[in-house]
Amino acid sequence: MSEFISYLFAIFVVTPLQAELSERLQGVPSQEIIQAGRACIAVEGPQLLQFAQDNWGWAVANGLGVAAGLVDPVTLLPPGNENCQRVVQALGSREADA
Repeated sequence: MSEFISYLFAIFVVTPLQAELSERLQGVPSQEIIQAGRACIAVEGPQLLQFAQDNWGWAVANGLGVAAGLVDPVTLLPPGNENCQRVVQALGSREADA
């Protein structure tokens, strides 16, 4: 059952998270930030899947929230990853400027 939850979480959260980051990073002049985004997903994607397997309630709530557009998938990135922090900060400052 946990593999099924993980599969659904990958479809409804991790894949949209990757797409969301790619879309938001379009036009960012810094290759460093784009590389940080890729590194963030490469490390945190599998960890999010493992967390979803271990915490079904969290996985279902966030999966439905992301699918319905109520939860920004970027908010699921852990603050402890330096690459993820850099990306979230860059996106926050870019969106504040818009």
